Amino acid sequence: MKRGIFFTIDSLLASGIMIVAILLVSNFYSVQQQGVNVNYASQDLVRIFSAMKVGEVRNDYVKSLIASGDITNINNTILEQIGDFWAEDKIDMARNFTKNLTEGIFPAAYGFSVLVNEEIIYSKDLPVKRALVSSRKIISGISKAKPTEGFTARVLLSGIKSKRTNAYAYFGGYEGDGNLTKKLILPNDVISFNSSYLEVDAGGNFNLYINGFFSGSYIKGSSGGGSMLADKWNISNAYLANFRPGENIIKINFTSGIPYVAGGFLRVAYVTSSYNDTQTPGSEKYLFPGIDGVINLYSSIYVPGALNNMQVFLNYSSVYTIFLKLGNTTVYEENPNGAKNVIISNSTLNSMLNYNLFNQQTMPLRLSIKNATGLGGTADAVLVSDVSGSMDWCSDTTSWASNGWDDDANKGCWLSGNKWYYNTYAGAPTGFVEINRTFWANNSQNYCSCRFHSICPADDVPKVNKYKNASMLFADTLLNINGNKAGLVEFSSSSDSAGYSAVYKDTCSSSSQKPVFFSDSIVRTFDLTSSKTDINNGINTTDTWFDTCICCGVNKGVNMLESQSSSSRNKYIVLMSDGAPNVVCAQQPNTTAIADAVQSAWDACNKKISVYTIAFGSDADTTTLKRMNCSGGKFFNATNATNLQDIYGTIAGEINTISFSEQIVNATGLNKSVLYSNSYIEFNYTAPEIQFNKVPLGFETERFGNNISSGTLTIYPNTSVSDARVTSYSGSKWTDKLVVNGDTVYQLSDFGNDYQILGDPFAVNIPVSNINEGSNSIAISTGINSTASTGGSNDSRVIYTLLLNGFADYSSVVAKSDGCSWTVSFEDGTASTIKVPSTYSGADICSFSTKIYDSNDALDNAVYQLFSNLDIDKDGKLDVNIDSNSLNVNTLTISKVPSLWGPAIIEIRVWE
Repeated sequence: MKRGIFFTIDSLLASGIMIVAILLVSNFYSVQQQGVNVNYASQDLVRIFSAMKVGEVRNDYVKSLIASGDITNINNTILEQIGDFWAEDKIDMARNFTKNLTEGIFPAAYGFSVLVNEEIIYSKDLPVKRALVSSRKIISGISKAKPTEGFTARVLLSGIKSKRTNAYAYFGGYEGDGNLTKKLILPNDVISFNSSYLEVDAGGNFNLYINGFFSGSYIKGSSGGGSMLADKWNISNAYLANFRPGENIIKINFTSGIPYVAGGFLRVAYVTSSYNDTQTPGSEKYLFPGIDGVINLYSSIYVPGALNNMQVFLNYSSVYTIFLKLGNTTVYEENPNGAKNVIISNSTLNSMLNYNLFNQQTMPLRLSIKNATGLGGTADAVLVSDVSGSMDWCSDTTSWASNGWDDDANKGCWLSGNKWYYNTYAGAPTGFVEINRTFWANNSQNYCSCRFHSICPADDVPKVNKYKNASMLFADTLLNINGNKAGLVEFSSSSDSAGYSAVYKDTCSSSSQKPVFFSDSIVRTFDLTSSKTDINNGINTTDTWFDTCICCGVNKGVNMLESQSSSSRNKYIVLMSDGAPNVVCAQQPNTTAIADAVQSAWDACNKKISVYTIAFGSDADTTTLKRMNCSGGKFFNATNATNLQDIYGTIAGEINTISFSEQIVNATGLNKSVLYSNSYIEFNYTAPEIQFNKVPLGFETERFGNNISSGTLTIYPNTSVSDARVTSYSGSKWTDKLVVNGDTVYQLSDFGNDYQILGDPFAVNIPVSNINEGSNSIAISTGINSTASTGGSNDSRVIYTLLLNGFADYSSVVAKSDGCSWTVSFEDGTASTIKVPSTYSGADICSFSTKIYDSNDALDNAVYQLFSNLDIDKDGKLDVNIDSNSLNVNTLTISKVPSLWGPAIIEIRVWE
């Protein structure tokens, strides 16, 4: 054991000693008038005995004590040695030691005595005649019957016997389109494989091969998979023998469906004796997947520290131009017209990229064929809109001047000569009032009509104006996605059922009156288009008319979708009405307009058309409209104009989410391209902090279980995080934002607003500096562009590596350091007896699980602390399997440690 001296004093103890010293000064006394010589004699003796070391004394008796081992520390001062003898209860030796050193020093007329804590060690017994002087000295770290030395110990792991942990092969946000090859790297000293697990959002059924051996067939949707959800399979233990230490080749060969994986991972649980697994601090390598079909990869890389250098190696074959994009920068683009091996050097990459942006940042990665078209949006949506007369009423007020006319017999408008008139009713100005005629175009033909338009207060507008704004928002949102199309059907009735509004063709003469205007109750239609301008121009010229034939509008929308869409596309009708159906349809031969309206919607749904319904305003027939939404469509109640706009935006966003398939390449007619799995990106970095004597173990949180998607990461005390990543099944969208403890640590829009040209990470890394001990809040979201962010997947979770402290630093100083035989249990179900130190031969038995050990033993304290570090969940079982050979033990002997015990007061009295 090493020996040393602690020179630090606990602050409280130091303060206490100072106070005692002050008291001693104040208690310096004499019983009689003090003589100068007596005073000097007392002080000089204390000063000399406090300064002179035992090894400096030329005294045969002292030398004999050193030789016999009774004095073990020749660096003790004389006073300290007297104190040691006293503490060890060697009073006779202390007396003889003092007598031998003082004989002949004092004149015969002087008497003196030496006391420790008022106990006389030696006294020259002469009667006190004239003066008695006392000088005192504090000696720390000694006490009666206590040892004069203490011990402290530390224990370090020099290795482990075994541990159980996990290794992962991660898929990107989208890997396709073809059969896939992944690499799984395991330590070379794997002892055994415990289990394997596969979780992927795949585009079809597939067979799995591990190192060339068939390892099962897997059916899409058979084990929890769905939209933004992964299928989850525990791989049969019969296939565990297919894994091997070191590099493993994993192949997914598709047997049906679309050949891609939109996120997921393969996990292998194994037992190893490796302390640090396969980790090499400061160096990382991203392994590209092998893709045999059409190269189409959306993924990411992560640099855990300051990027120093980077190199890319690509091995592929293609007759098309291939490009590689990191973040928003294209770092490689070439058409090799065949096989190609290319190295992109660090100097090239450094000239194109800002390496500072890579520091602890998930970086989107995109590798694909240039100008390959994705399927994009697959939605065809028709706005089926009520433009009956009530849509001209003001949105928020009900006065006569803002309501327009209803079917009041006292009102009407007609043509007399070349002037239009309307008749007022009670409360309005009396008589006939001349109004302007209205010219209106119905696609190919001009019409003119007496149309009463509401006169609304300054803070209000007709409902139709609110409808225009809301439906144009719908069109803008839907058509933000390439491939989506929108159409328009406006319905009313064939004419005014009360006959109060005359409609005339071409001119405003009575001879051109056309009593039946809209023969099928359809006011206007606009075919499906991807042009925002065309559809919005149509919406913006909407006018209001007569009654409400809802079934007419729905039937027309169905006809449009059947004639202009296709079976491969998703079809939608978005129906809005502010009233109740009051016109029947021959196509639905029921007895009421309400029944016909409901049946028309269900006829549409039976043709795989989703119907959304919106009730606008307090007069809308919510009961009927609720019965009409079907085939995945929903009912919305817009009680006011603001609500209406929000609803149209929500429906458009939902349709985009359901129908978007941009990441899937339309491979029709494309020649085969291949990316080989020996391609990689290698980089070196400066880690923020180098961790020593740490044991890495892999963990996973529970799935978040909500589509917000939010969860919690809990970090155990006395551990640190090596890496952590949040998984995200984004489906046809992109993972676009990660927030940790309120801080945004990843945001895809930092790289651009158009997500379609960017990579899509499946696993977004959390910088370890953003993770706290205890509870951490996590929220991850997806989107299709920077303005259309949505929730996440129920299957999101955190996969992370904790670093266990493989050492217990020097313990507090205690009286002994003997060691013990420890009984220890492990998480793998085994138990062991570990002797610490390995040479321990004593009878003491210690137990970690029951906390039985000697707290007055430095080694026991250090060992218990180390075992506590290795028991993460504090269940009394170690997460790492060790034995006596795994431990490196160091013990220090500490002399005169003030915090052990004492202080003692040595007093020298001199008198005449």
